[in-house]
Amino acid sequence: MSTHKLNLGVAIASTIAMVMLISGCQTQSVKALPKAPAVVPKGTLTVLGQYYGYVYIDGEWKVLPNDASANGGPSDAFQSLDFSPKGMLTATTVGSNDNALVGNEIGLWTYDKRWRQATINGDTNVSLYVWSPSNVLYAVPDDGQVAGIWYVSKNSWKSVKGSSALGYINSIEISPKGTLTVTSQASNGAASVWQDLNGKWTRLTTGNEAFAADGLQVKWSPTGVLTLGTSQHGVWQYVDGAWRQPGGVASPIADVTQLSWSSQGTLVISGDSSNSAGLWEMENGQWSRVDGANSPIAKDGIRQFGWSPSGVLTVSDSTNGHIYQYQNGKWTDIWSKSASNGQDPVAPTFGWSPQGVLVCNGGNMDGLWQYQNGKWTEIGGQNSPIKNQSSLLFGWSDGTN
Repeated sequence: MSTHKLNLGVAIASTIAMVMLISGCQTQSVKALPKAPAVVPKGTLTVLGQYYGYVYIDGEWKVLPNDASANGGPSDAFQSLDFSPKGMLTATTVGSNDNALVGNEIGLWTYDKRWRQATINGDTNVSLYVWSPSNVLYAVPDDGQVAGIWYVSKNSWKSVKGSSALGYINSIEISPKGTLTVTSQASNGAASVWQDLNGKWTRLTTGNEAFAADGLQVKWSPTGVLTLGTSQHGVWQYVDGAWRQPGGVASPIADVTQLSWSSQGTLVISGDSSNSAGLWEMENGQWSRVDGANSPIAKDGIRQFGWSPSGVLTVSDSTNGHIYQYQNGKWTDIWSKSASNGQDPVAPTFGWSPQGVLVCNGGNMDGLWQYQNGKWTEIGGQNSPIKNQSSLLFGWSDGTN
């Protein structure tokens, strides 16, 4: 078993333990709620608590039906939330299978009239998935029983030709042009990048790259250039059949945890190391720290960063649990709330509604919050069924999250 899988298992186990302690409040809160529609309407705010999902329609919270004993719905804690291009709610759950050698069971679910679990050749342990722009669901079983990548066609799972020979698959993405792109790990630990080109898997790496033993995450530039964030060797791009560092210079952050582009096409990265803290951007072939060396952002690490629909850079800072926005060359602290029970602050996650409203889950502050006219208010108010829940997953059913 690889080290990163072991560490993930430990983290998940800790999360499950915490979830079980607070799940009782949620179970009681759903009894009096109206049921959600059979299909989540387009643009609807959707929230996943520990074991239940909710939608917010016309100022009212409704619960997604989930009777695990009756129809096989989720009985483990939710881990992620997403939507297909056509707005189908998709989620993963994680639960312990009491086998330390195998790890945790990760389930993939879709919601259409009820929750349905992905089962590929009898295997329900499915950790990786991606929706294509044409609304095709691709998924990867995770426990070694079933190899390769699979996709749904005419309500049944079919194997992607040649994918069973790719090794242990770490990630699966689809390029802006619809090209299936995979990072995988061979038995000797070497990392590879593959693309399905014209029905044939083509390896883009040789094994001699500086990042050959790194963890890899895949992104694309606005012009479609394949870009890698690596765990030890910074950022690399695939240009004219070769891997090159942006600007021809080494990244200031070796252990890249996040990379993205601004609406103007500027590459921005962050990492975990305090030696390269904060946000760094590549402009005109050079790396520089956003707002310079005296930036107040992230002495230890950044939880999340992104741009609002109007182009405002927004950061959730892991160091202090605050949210900052960068405008006119200045950082403004817009979220500094913390839990009332004396716990250390947990950095929130955030996103923007289809109308451009900033929403965050408050970290270890309970509930879900929205930011309008310089003020945070709790969505659903004092009677919200998610008021006593922290670190909620949320998104909107037009694919925005």
